[in-house]
Amino acid sequence: MIIAGVVIALVLVVLGLAAAVADRVCVGLAERRASEYLSQPFGRPPTVRVHGTPFLTQALRGCYTEIEVSGAGLQLGEIRGATLNAHLFDVVLPALDLLGGRTNSLPCAHVDGRIVLPYTEVARISPIPGLTLSFEKQRLVATAALPVPGVSQLARVSGEARLTVTAGAVWLRVRGISVAGISLPSLVLKQLVPSLTVPVPLPTLPYGLRLGELKPTADGLLVSAAADDVVFTAAP
Repeated sequence: MIIAGVVIALVLVVLGLAAAVADRVCVGLAERRASEYLSQPFGRPPTVRVHGTPFLTQALRGCYTEIEVSGAGLQLGEIRGATLNAHLFDVVLPALDLLGGRTNSLPCAHVDGRIVLPYTEVARISPIPGLTLSFEKQRLVATAALPVPGVSQLARVSGEARLTVTAGAVWLRVRGISVAGISLPSLVLKQLVPSLTVPVPLPTLPYGLRLGELKPTADGLLVSAAADDVVFTAAP
């Protein structure tokens, strides 16, 4: 009886190890297969991670609770050097596709995305010539050389920059304006506000994401976005 019990225990251990190995192998297969559908904005395979355990249960169902995709060095329209981290929920990837079959699409119920845009790139695509954006003391500061009433040459104007989404468009508004080296009446400073209130033509976001919140960070402009019922297609 003791020997039989030991044998059964060993068999269970072996089966458990085999299941764990199979689980990890299938995870790798799923991540590689999913990357084929998610590589388009990167131009190369992104980092893909399948969340949730046990994985085999998800693989057999052909539906994954959550898949995370991330990468850096993206080019979004005219903006270079962006980074993306997205979470896809309820992703449909049939087991047959994992085993070497081929489907034409990768549907998912919802996508949450976080994109970081370099300030140099955001400033470059703005309509304000020579604009610079910098993150200082937990706030975003805009600086530009502008014509100022009563000043014979361009003056260095700066203030706190606020980027907001209004009706799907991104607007830059600068408040608390000051002119370097010059003390000017508030009436004159107010005349500069229209020149520092402009739309910023952000490019279309990847994965069908819709603009949500914009937040300045030390790493760049953080864009939070989301999308529902997205269908990805494999890169050619």
